[in-house]
Amino acid sequence: MIVDLTEGCIEHCRERFADSHNIEYHVNDGRSLEMVEDGSIDFAFSFDSLVHAETDVLGAYLEQLARKLTPDGVGFIHHSNIGAYRALTKLGRRVPTRMLGNLIRRGAVINLPAWRAESVSADSFAGQCEQAGLSCISQEKINWEHGRFLIDTLSVFTPRGSRWDRPRGVLRNPFFTDEARRMSRLYSGTGA
Repeated sequence: MIVDLTEGCIEHCRERFADSHNIEYHVNDGRSLEMVEDGSIDFAFSFDSLVHAETDVLGAYLEQLARKLTPDGVGFIHHSNIGAYRALTKLGRRVPTRMLGNLIRRGAVINLPAWRAESVSADSFAGQCEQAGLSCISQEKINWEHGRFLIDTLSVFTPRGSRWDRPRGVLRNPFFTDEARRMSRLYSGTGA
């Protein structure tokens, strides 16, 4: 099942996966998963879209995913961690626009143009999982595009009591973007 806020994205997915007859497509309101049957999801995945969602939207999705996941289901969400850098975010806003790009590329200023949800951090997301009855079991804090600031997080969660339930592990990866570029170059010649 593919769910998105934008009809254009859904149409693109219909075209891209035209040969797959086991996919349902749904446009939602950006907060609701009501079209999904409770207890029917084994794996929920979101990458590079919910980094822009503030805590209220993430909380709404997590509350629903707590009902939609199977008892041993797992969710993976890529979300913002820029909320962990409130002081640096304020400082970055004071940098003249003409200087911002160069300072971001050098890693001296936090990447504000990446447009991350400023109310969200890895810790706040883990707390929202707990409130929804989910266990956040793994988080990898990563950089994005430029610099070593860990403005994004890859979080894995599961219903409390699932066979995957365990204490949260947190990794810091300031080299994520470098690794992604290296992997892209490595596999670009294989047609993959």
